Amino acid sequence: MKMKYALVNNERQEPQPGLLGKCQCCNSAVISKCGNLRIWHWAHKTKVECDPWWEESDWHRAWKEQFPKEWQEIIHKAKNDEKHIADVKTEQGFVIEFQHSHLDPQERVAREAFYQIYGLGC
Repeated sequence: MKMKYALVNNERQEPQPGLLGKCQCCNSAVISKCGNLRIWHWAHKTKVECDPWWEESDWHRAWKEQFPKEWQEIIHKAKNDEKHIADVKTEQGFVIEFQHSHLDPQERVAREAFYQIYGLGC
């Protein structure tokens, strides 16, 4: 799972070479990946099933970059402790999820239902 933001000293930060942080969603250790071939990102140190809905491609990153940084990768937590990372959440509370590949209709319904918990819509 590639993430743009992680918590470093309890503040959201983009990756930089040599940094260690914590996943905003599951609080697991993440490391900064800052090579020359792929977009810089954070990755879990160990295999973790953090957010099964999360996928971050260069395409996703390009779309998220069209919005203010403070709107990107916002964590939502339900009363049952289920958590998901919204691609974008606007100041007005709208959640925007970018989908470039096929999405199973049942998963789409589950995502919409999850965000409806907040009265946000999708």
